[in-house]
Amino acid sequence: MKRRDEVLVGITATIAMIALVLGSLWLARGGLQQGYPLYAKFTWGAGLKQGQPVLLAGVNVGYVESVDLRTDGILVVKMRVRKNYHVPLGTTATIEPNGFFGDQLVALHPSRPNPKTFQPNDTLLSGRPTPQIGDVLARLDTVMVHVSVLSQGLRTELVDRNGLADMHKTVTEATTLIAHLTQVADRQNEELAKTQASLRRAVSAIDSARVDSTLRAFASAATSVSSLTTDLRETTHRLDSTLAKLNGGDGTAGKLLTDPYLYADVRSLVTRLDSLTADFKKNPRKYIKLSIF
Repeated sequence: MKRRDEVLVGITATIAMIALVLGSLWLARGGLQQGYPLYAKFTWGAGLKQGQPVLLAGVNVGYVESVDLRTDGILVVKMRVRKNYHVPLGTTATIEPNGFFGDQLVALHPSRPNPKTFQPNDTLLSGRPTPQIGDVLARLDTVMVHVSVLSQGLRTELVDRNGLADMHKTVTEATTLIAHLTQVADRQNEELAKTQASLRRAVSAIDSARVDSTLRAFASAATSVSSLTTDLRETTHRLDSTLAKLNGGDGTAGKLLTDPYLYADVRSLVTRLDSLTADFKKNPRKYIKLSIF
């Protein structure tokens, strides 16, 4: 009798546990609210499976109903969203880690509030996936490899090849050079101070009265130069006016320069004078009579 009771208790506990698990799964999938289907497409290796949650802006709104593996490298994920939740247009779907044990979830990210929503059987665009722990660990491992290589190189250069001794020697030489430069700068400062003092003495020795007299002489010379410049401008203006009159044929001189008939007469006179001079040279007795008493 006792054996039978123990078996019945075990069977009852097992049935209760199965019912509890099935009830939890049923409630997780919406219970009596079956909701409406939406689809999303991802690449292989997303790690999704049936029953994983679907979050809209961080709120659990449904679950993954099925995952269809296509031969072109695409996962077609069918999601079941509860009827009292509406997904705004412009929302993108990404796969994100759910905890630290490799579980995944589908996260729906609305771009902005939108009164227009997706209808049943619509397909959401996939967004940029969030880096997972595995990706972070892989990158961290790569960084650690580079750090290890760098530390090994530093050890080789600084320890094995006496790099530290060379650095110490360089620092010592740099310190000596800085001290020498400091001494040179101090000496230059002293020389500069002496030069400034000499300049002050030379400036103080200059007679201010002579300086004023020289400045007045310069001012007078500048005034004379200004007057001379004015006279030159007036003379130039007069010459320009005279040349303009000559070019225009105004006055006696202008007519002399521009009258063609006068030029012809002068040319004829010059020709006659040349002929007379030649005849005089040839027959001087014709023009000069010399008699002696």
